[in-house]
Amino acid sequence: MFANTLTVTIDGVAAILVRVNQDNFGSTYRLKDATQETNLRFTNGTDKASPEPLDRHTMYLERRIYATPTATEKFYSFSSTFRMRGSSDPAMLDKVVAGAITLLSAQKTGMVGGES
Repeated sequence: MFANTLTVTIDGVAAILVRVNQDNFGSTYRLKDATQETNLRFTNGTDKASPEPLDRHTMYLERRIYATPTATEKFYSFSSTFRMRGSSDPAMLDKVVAGAITLLSAQKTGMVGGES
């Protein structure tokens, strides 16, 4: 189980998210104030697939900046899912995820701009 607080840094600003829920193989963290909210959710489960079910681990990060009299509401979202067969090596999934994170970091600006 993760800690009761997790920190995410967005645009150089660290946000300390507090766990607000823990159940059904998942956790929800939140930071909410008068101008914005940030939500982080982790879920774990199983995708029933042939020939063998896949263990699934997903992270969702959402940031909402509330509307003001002069600006509309802004919303941003990111999700990532890792999957592997139960008979696979978790250490190798960790390496695959690390490689994907490195690639995503290098390609994210182009992706946000619509490249594929």
